[in-house]
Amino acid sequence: MKRETDYGYAIKPVYTPADVAGLDYEKDLGHPGAFPYTRGYHESGYRTRMWTQRMTAGLGSSVQANGVLKKYREMGQRGGMCVISDRVFSMCIDPDHPLGRKEAGILGWPGCSLLEFEELMDGIPLTGQSITLLGSSAPTVMRLAYVVALAHKRGIDPSDVHGSVMESPFENYFGQTDVQPFDLNLKLWLDASEYVVRNKIRMRSSVISQHFQESGGNNAQAIAVVLSMYKELCGKLVRERGLDFDDAALVPYELVSIGTRFFEEVAKVRALRRMWARIAKEEFGAKTEKACQLLIAVHTSGRTMTYQQPLNNIARCAIQSLAGAMVGCTAMDNATMDNAYAEPSALAARMSLNTQHIVAHETGVADVVDPLAGSFFVEALTNEVEQEAGKILKQIDDMGGLIAAIDKGYIQEMLRDEANRKFIEMDRKERLIVGVNHLEIPPEDDFEIPIQKLHPGDSEAIAERMAAWKPTRDQDVLKAKIQQLYTDAQKGDRFNLMPSIVEAVEAYATSGEVIGTIRKARGLNYDPFNVIDCPFTLH
Repeated sequence: MKRETDYGYAIKPVYTPADVAGLDYEKDLGHPGAFPYTRGYHESGYRTRMWTQRMTAGLGSSVQANGVLKKYREMGQRGGMCVISDRVFSMCIDPDHPLGRKEAGILGWPGCSLLEFEELMDGIPLTGQSITLLGSSAPTVMRLAYVVALAHKRGIDPSDVHGSVMESPFENYFGQTDVQPFDLNLKLWLDASEYVVRNKIRMRSSVISQHFQESGGNNAQAIAVVLSMYKELCGKLVRERGLDFDDAALVPYELVSIGTRFFEEVAKVRALRRMWARIAKEEFGAKTEKACQLLIAVHTSGRTMTYQQPLNNIARCAIQSLAGAMVGCTAMDNATMDNAYAEPSALAARMSLNTQHIVAHETGVADVVDPLAGSFFVEALTNEVEQEAGKILKQIDDMGGLIAAIDKGYIQEMLRDEANRKFIEMDRKERLIVGVNHLEIPPEDDFEIPIQKLHPGDSEAIAERMAAWKPTRDQDVLKAKIQQLYTDAQKGDRFNLMPSIVEAVEAYATSGEVIGTIRKARGLNYDPFNVIDCPFTLH
């Protein structure tokens, strides 16, 4: 078995002061709450505020997802909610689309209209907790419009709602697909981000290294890629949308994947905080502390959850949750013991939420900020992963940034090579995974756990409900708002479409209709699959 880090750094049997001889406490670490924030952003850590403890919901209808969210609150979900979209919504087609009828509500929430969001949030407050809606990049503007529209309906100022509903346009390259072209996703992301800044709405955008790592990338590569995403996106908000960097920097947050390499995962997050703080100040001239503080949420790694011996996943989740807490994450949602099979069952969700509470209240790790600071091993690892990530980031910068690096195939090749290397190491048993290539058991002896399943007709029922509901909308108002959106979408990439999207959503236009209209105005097919025609007469 290899004794090295995820990114190939040889691990010594013992670490001593010589391994951190050049460490400058004030320059490289600092106190918690002080630049460069290696040790975290809050002087008192979890003593004053615990991390947001949540589970991802989404499967079946909006009513079913609403029930799951309420159940999670009973189970101990604290500080926020998190909902993942189904593939139909992620592709911005509607459930009654011929290609959507078999997948509506599968692997997520079918959030294709304001009606669905109203049902999802029935009896659930918009304020007093963070609202996180995950999915692909294309529906970013729809999710934001839902929050604004529902806030208006409830008589709430949208600036009083906080959370994350936007997603980086780069995720399509790293495992999250939505079929829309990159230039459209980028334009819509910039529209949504500019809109929240100028309207002082406290909604953030996920910029996710999790997808990159879940697809096989290593820790150093993930840091480099996510920082290059930050630089591209914040740079465009400043240069193309005229925002101040200190405002633009508050839009993205990082959702990081925490695996089972405990010390290395801790080192990765500490290095990521430090690297961004220096980039923000030295390259962008950040004037505020907040702009230097990269908000980091944790998702314990679904990639490490195995089909084989799924009860072992409880141990993996516990180790990863402990690492996330030790490094000072602001929010955490866990993979579950049934993650390799389906969305969480009630039992699996309870186990994962309980794991977070056990870590928070029974281990004592929440009593001290950055408790591993000063460890010769951890500080050496933090330095090593930063140096390796810095080399990769420089290569990306030298190519002209992340978009240029992707266009040249550099990122895709790096990811493919790293994923292949991991599989080879598993085959050679240089990388041991209990139940997979170590301590295997016959299938008949394996554990049986309850799996949450959809009934065969559930997706069709969602599609039929959508088809029956569409004609009940006020057609005159709907057509007027769609026409205005079409007109605005012809005004160029710098014209912000969010105001007209919000008005269309308030008229109950669906994601397929909104994104289809924008596509048509840009000279694309209304339907990305070219199966259905535009139902509106646009001019």
